[in-house]
Amino acid sequence: MITTIVIIAACILVLIYLQNRLAAAKNAVATGYSGVDVQLKRRHDLIPALVEAVRGAMAQENRIFDALMEARQSAMSARMSDIETVQRAESKLSDALHTFVAYSEDTPEISATGNVRELQKQLEETEDQISAARRLYNANVERYNTLLDAVPSNWIARAMGLEHASPFSLATAEAEAVRAMPEIDLPGKRP
Repeated sequence: MITTIVIIAACILVLIYLQNRLAAAKNAVATGYSGVDVQLKRRHDLIPALVEAVRGAMAQENRIFDALMEARQSAMSARMSDIETVQRAESKLSDALHTFVAYSEDTPEISATGNVRELQKQLEETEDQISAARRLYNANVERYNTLLDAVPSNWIARAMGLEHASPFSLATAEAEAVRAMPEIDLPGKRP
């Protein structure tokens, strides 16, 4: 009788422990995503200032401004959507932003302006912070999803109705270009 009570108590404690681990992992995913969201909002807030700083020198390039501001609006609208919608909108924004920055860097009268350089520096720092927040979020997603897949916590996760979280990635034109780089034939290199 006492053995049965001890076994039942041990099972209950294990279930409570596993449920708490799942809850902690789920909360870590939510916290990680809020870190990504804060940095994305910071980037959204920097874009209008950068656009205004270079608008005069780039008056003939209104299509670049329009594309960037449209992508920003789309990304801001997507913030409360599912992660896949946010990723698509942020990828489009990243692409438009890279086009804008590349053009402004190639235009001497723009790149020489102090406030433009400062805004580009802030934007670069924000991009680095987005990357760091995304890495933390994705690490939390990996731990959480591993708990959802591992026995016996997956049984409890199913009973709680928990679903896998999606990792966050931004596929920018620059990242795609790096992946698509041609192989360079170096002298002395043998196949």
